[in-house]
Amino acid sequence: MSDRTVPRFLALKVEGELGGAFRPFILSLGSNLGDRSAHLRRGLEFLASRVRIDAVSRVVETAPWGDVTSQPDFLNLVARGSSGGQASDLLRLAHEAEAAAGRARTVPGGPRSLDVDLIFFGDLQIHSPSLQLPHPHWAKRPFVHRLIPEVAGDMVDPETGKALRELPGLDPLAQDMRLVAPVPWMNASQGSPFL
Repeated sequence: MSDRTVPRFLALKVEGELGGAFRPFILSLGSNLGDRSAHLRRGLEFLASRVRIDAVSRVVETAPWGDVTSQPDFLNLVARGSSGGQASDLLRLAHEAEAAAGRARTVPGGPRSLDVDLIFFGDLQIHSPSLQLPHPHWAKRPFVHRLIPEVAGDMVDPETGKALRELPGLDPLAQDMRLVAPVPWMNASQGSPFL
């Protein structure tokens, strides 16, 4: 048993007792600075040591999305997990994972070592200045929209009621995305590679 397995299970036990029912969530992770694959792997490991990660999509390389297009290409993936905490707790955890990867928030939408976005948290719809769920731009980001079916399970878009697994998936021949080697990482609860 690894050193991080016990704390993770303890965290899950405490989280379940304090937060009530577990809710499924979907996160997107991206990196376009430094060792992009290592940043994604470490980001997944950081998150998996604190919440349950159940499925991870393939990894794609894409051009930057948004206003700042003059920057390196991104490696991107999406992950599904579950949490007994609050959506705001998971968002804080996403920011902690980014900080652990050395992300500096200097230019909005600019290059970053790690970007973690909370896309869905169960069926919650939240529209506040600090948190919006579902993520307001998820459907406009081709890699998010097209990788979600790989990990969606039985999750549903709370705004439309449509099953996420029925979204159009990734076309491996698409010119705007290139499949790359999976990010190897260990799922602490299973002790085995997850990609």
